[in-house]
Amino acid sequence: MKKISTLVFLIVFVVLMPFLLPLFPDGWGIWSIIPPLVAISLAFISKNVVFSLFTGIFSGAYLVALREGHWLSAIIRAFVLMTQQMINALSDPWNAGIVIQTFTIGGLIALISVMGGTRAIAEKLAKRARSAASAQIYTWLMGIFIFFDDYANLLTVGPIMRPVTDKLKVSREKLAFIIDSTAAPIADIALISTWIGYELGLIRQGYAALGIEANAYSVFIQTIPYRFYSLLILLFIFISAKTRRDFGPMLKAERRARLEGKVFADDAAIMSAADTEKLSAGRKGPPEGSNA
Repeated sequence: MKKISTLVFLIVFVVLMPFLLPLFPDGWGIWSIIPPLVAISLAFISKNVVFSLFTGIFSGAYLVALREGHWLSAIIRAFVLMTQQMINALSDPWNAGIVIQTFTIGGLIALISVMGGTRAIAEKLAKRARSAASAQIYTWLMGIFIFFDDYANLLTVGPIMRPVTDKLKVSREKLAFIIDSTAAPIADIALISTWIGYELGLIRQGYAALGIEANAYSVFIQTIPYRFYSLLILLFIFISAKTRRDFGPMLKAERRARLEGKVFADDAAIMSAADTEKLSAGRKGPPEGSNA
């Protein structure tokens, strides 16, 4: 059903836009917002982020190509334009360096995960949890320790702390909030992470567009004190865990876990943890902290 809906969406878009073209002889104007809207809409419909981003990019290229001829030929030119832009982007030394850096850091993270280094340290921290509050704080500390990648953070901290927080009656909602709200913010402000390359690329492009020469990494470091969400959410998690204060739906979830012993709601859809085991696949024996 999702595939059919997506296909219908694309057909309507491709066929409809040529009829709107005469209304915008000097440019698409406000309709230029269509590509990001297409990407966001399809992400909700298809649940496939990569496909949605690709379609959003194609829709933008199609709008550009449509001004140069018939809509059928515009489809072909859109793919050609996308290919040219990708080649131009990858041929740029700076962009190529970012790609290599990301692959290198990603490979190192995968190696550390398979060797069991991060898992060993996380398990040692988990053993120190003696109460619901301490379990939350140690979950937060693990998230900060695994700062180099948000996905590695999620796949390491979640499976390790889930049995601990379940035993100490911390709701799954609170556990998910702590893990998710730690993984991305700490990767955002870390001096070395898989986010760095992309962020430096954006900073460099922004200054280049203004005709200003600047060291992208120095600018990145200078922006850290102003990354208010990342800093404040990390502080908020610690304060919430330390003071044991919750509110709204989270308060209801925590009361359910503490008073009824139900760490997740009766109607919750529990996901399988099978995928998280892939991180340790191929390695035998107990994880060693020295491998980190």
